[in-house]
Amino acid sequence: MTASQIRAEARKKLASKWGKSALITFLFCVLTYVFAFVLELLPMIGSLVWTVISAPLSYGFLISMFKLNDDNEIGYIDFLNNGFLHFGKVWSVVLYTALKLILPIILVVISAFIFAYGSISENLSLILIGIILYCISLIYAIIKQYTYKFALFVLYDNPDIGGKEAVEKSAELMQGKVWSLFCLDLSFIGWSLLSIFTFGIGLFWLLPYLQIAEINFYRNLTGNETEVVVNDE
Repeated sequence: MTASQIRAEARKKLASKWGKSALITFLFCVLTYVFAFVLELLPMIGSLVWTVISAPLSYGFLISMFKLNDDNEIGYIDFLNNGFLHFGKVWSVVLYTALKLILPIILVVISAFIFAYGSISENLSLILIGIILYCISLIYAIIKQYTYKFALFVLYDNPDIGGKEAVEKSAELMQGKVWSLFCLDLSFIGWSLLSIFTFGIGLFWLLPYLQIAEINFYRNLTGNETEVVVNDE
């Protein structure tokens, strides 16, 4: 399937659910902001608590989008408890993903340090080396991030597997598909710019649209259907 076909499929899935998906997204954003704001008022422990609960909250929102995509019943604030029902598994996926991303992050930091040192010492060679290494490291980090992007999607379809298996399955599914998914996400730039002109209100429709499109991309991979391609014909 092409990117345009995947977007069309997402719009079809949302045809009678735009209002509900937007309201779920609105409530998710509002409650997430409230939780973050209140917890930031608590010295040290607040940031720690927010770090701990943010991943299950996000997973709860993903579950809501899966339910909408699959025409299953879902409440407007079910994301508050659905994610926490799998708290341990979610964090297992997050931690294994973080471990996989350590090397790319280290490379980005090292290249940034080389550039900074070159700037301070006014060494043009180091500056150029730093810029080149930074660009290469950043591209590598983005590729790895996309490689493991579907780990939580895999967990949703396979709630009994562990975090390591979910991350490895995502990597398996994304072999040769990173560029296709990147192009799909890139195709939403126009919608993102449009949302800015609505003072962010359009994001309540854009976020579920993007999420449902990615779910359909993922389902094409797991369903062994027509191969996803990057052209937008």
